[in-house]
Amino acid sequence: MTCLLASTLWGGLYLFIIFALCCAAVIGFKILQRRKDAPKAPPAAPTEEEPPQKEQKKPREVYYIVEKKKRKPQSNFSSPKKISFDD
Repeated sequence: MTCLLASTLWGGLYLFIIFALCCAAVIGFKILQRRKDAPKAPPAAPTEEEPPQKEQKKPREVYYIVEKKKRKPQSNFSSPKKISFDD
């Protein structure tokens, strides 16, 4: 009986170790992806001052008119057929 319990505990320990390794691998991969996608050092700021630009206009609001498509009424139904039970 103790041998069965010991093997069960070892199996649980192995399961926990595999779970921890998988979690560490996924987290490490995500950290590497974020470091790769992160922007590098910001570009050096220009030392010369730029001349003042013209006054910029406010962007205008644009509204789009959207019309729903009109559906044609379904008139492809045929007239009902007469059913008779005479032989």
